[in-house]
Amino acid sequence: MTKKILSSTASLFLSVSVATGLSYLFTVSQRLTWANFGNDGGDFLSAILTGGIPHPTGYPTYTFLGILFQKIPVGDPYFRATMLSWLPAAIGAGLLALLIKKLLSDKLPSISTPTALLSGLVWGWMPFLWSQAVIIEVHGLQSLFLVLALWWIWILLHGQQRKVKTSSFILLSFCFGLAIGNHITILLFLPAILFALWIACKNGMSRHTVFGQLLAVGLGTLVYLYLPLRAAHYPPINWGNPQSWQGFWWVISGNPYQKLVAATSISQIFTRISALAGLLIQQFGYLGVILGVIGAVQYKHQNRNLPVILVYLFIAFSFFAILYGTDDSITYLLAPFLVFVIWIGLGIANMIPFTWRKIPVGYALLAIYSITVIAAIPGTIQTINPHQQTQPADYAEYLMEHLPENSILLTSEDRDSFPVWYYHFGLQLRPDLAVIVLPLSQFRWYQETLSHIYPGINFPDLISQTSNKSSAWGERVPELNPDRPVCRSTIQKATGNSIYVLCSNGQNYNFVISE
Repeated sequence: MTKKILSSTASLFLSVSVATGLSYLFTVSQRLTWANFGNDGGDFLSAILTGGIPHPTGYPTYTFLGILFQKIPVGDPYFRATMLSWLPAAIGAGLLALLIKKLLSDKLPSISTPTALLSGLVWGWMPFLWSQAVIIEVHGLQSLFLVLALWWIWILLHGQQRKVKTSSFILLSFCFGLAIGNHITILLFLPAILFALWIACKNGMSRHTVFGQLLAVGLGTLVYLYLPLRAAHYPPINWGNPQSWQGFWWVISGNPYQKLVAATSISQIFTRISALAGLLIQQFGYLGVILGVIGAVQYKHQNRNLPVILVYLFIAFSFFAILYGTDDSITYLLAPFLVFVIWIGLGIANMIPFTWRKIPVGYALLAIYSITVIAAIPGTIQTINPHQQTQPADYAEYLMEHLPENSILLTSEDRDSFPVWYYHFGLQLRPDLAVIVLPLSQFRWYQETLSHIYPGINFPDLISQTSNKSSAWGERVPELNPDRPVCRSTIQKATGNSIYVLCSNGQNYNFVISE
């Protein structure tokens, strides 16, 4: 009997993970891309290849794992970096299917496996998750950590009855600590986890087991030590130079982006709230949304605490995304989408037993929704496929080939800087160049980094304060190096769809970066 259960569990996990993993592998980006909110890909990849520190909050778990993935003897550096997106996302989809099977197995064992299978595929083939699994970004890995956090909550609520091993609690809590090092927004899970721990204590969990889990979370967060340890080597990508406590806090607290929290106006808030329904329809279709609402409202949980936790997670992450003042704040809706997939699974389970005049309406709905999920795949691929969107790679490769020898390249923002970082620092092309990001030259840490990585360049004296809120320091570099050609890249501000590069030797380049 035990072997049969294990075989069924393994088959469910492998079916979902392999199906989604192959889908990701078929559509994964092959060169640097800005598709699917992938603007930070060049920064992440440069940090991975140089052992550096990407933009705040530093993402030490992602960066450290990215370095380890570069040891895998397959593909090129770019492909190995994408593995850290699509492989965890596929594993997470399989684990979610297992979790939904657990949720249903006690109450509805006969339908738990097909419902879990469909729910896992709905999650894995959801357009947003798929879009993140095929680019270099933290959200593919984050999707796995979100599922693991839900697994931890579930065994806290049910572990005493099911005699879960202490090692399972410790492992999942350690993973939560690592998750904090991947994307700090997972801290919104903390109230739910503390509540689940309190319930577990009431149900008889020992204080030693509780303390062990809290200790394991703390041990997981020690991944942040990567930041000061690597910063001491002055890698070329060294945001904040977190060797000091001041620099460390600047990075992990997301200092440059704090002003974006609660930066939306009242009208924008209401617009985004109304748009959330549209996003749910976009991800799951009309039938999926109906099933999700049924699951959230109608399904009778055996554990009354789990629905409260799911509602909290949906609301907390949704409001964070709504209040965060960027165009790509949809990326913070990954957790609400995950909760909604669970509700869809519960809604399917709730409807399957339903019959009308001896017609199995529930099974008909299951079949119809399965067909709609599969039928949506071609449209999803067309929407998220990054294969033709290689403008940042084209731009950087052209510059590496054509920029004048020994030139200084002054860049203006992320989009014209990060791709060049990848080729110049990550792939170590054109060592004769000096790349200076003007907006970053206001920071002392960046000035220190430039002085270390370009010893042959004359730089102004370092500023005394952390930041002087001016790019004047960087603007002075060309005049201190009159023998070097200077090229300046700028984004066309009117439309934002072109990069102009003007060089002092008369060479000019224009790149279309979006249609």
